[in-house]
Amino acid sequence: MSLDPKEITCLLWDVDGTMVDTTELIVSSLDYIFRKYYLQTAAESAIRGLIGTPLRKQIRFFGEPVDYGTTEEAVTQDFIQYYERNRDRERVLPEVTQLVNAGFTKGIPTGLVTSKNREELSNTLPRLGIAESIQVAVTADDVVHPKPAPDGILLALQQLDIPAHRRLNAVYIGDTVHDMREGGDAGVKTIAVTWGAATPEMLTAVHPTVICANFAQLRALLGL
Repeated sequence: MSLDPKEITCLLWDVDGTMVDTTELIVSSLDYIFRKYYLQTAAESAIRGLIGTPLRKQIRFFGEPVDYGTTEEAVTQDFIQYYERNRDRERVLPEVTQLVNAGFTKGIPTGLVTSKNREELSNTLPRLGIAESIQVAVTADDVVHPKPAPDGILLALQQLDIPAHRRLNAVYIGDTVHDMREGGDAGVKTIAVTWGAATPEMLTAVHPTVICANFAQLRALLGL
């Protein structure tokens, strides 16, 4: 499957790892709650593998919170509070956020499809400088089956009024295998960027439309 920038009908973007470098901070935040609430942790590679899935799934890596004497709400809020206390460790990638804005300015329907929940996205979005370019934002709270299920992308396409016959040329940009599986199952074209949580080898294994190694290549792929 090829990608022709002149035929793109909409651009859907992942957030973590794609337009903002959050990998190290998410790993640190998960390690913090794993140690605090579950009295154990996992290898960094295993924690990185959770990135791209919803927080409600991530916090269950060792099992149900209630089995460890706590609640989903307590663990979730502690994760978010830890993340926000350390948000200076986020690194927005302006080379990517500029493309988000450029696509919208060019008239391409633009949205976010993220595994963040609504609270997480509401915290992060103002820091990215793209809010005015985002026409729809689908979070893990907005679908019954979030990533890697295709529901988030399908909902975004519906909200953007992209008809079925034009969805083959919709594009989803992400950095994890979960993103690529979601896009593939939704029937859209996928761009896997290599500067996020997954390695190029991991991304190759899930067969994205294109694997993108740098910002200049992404700009060229999107015709921006």
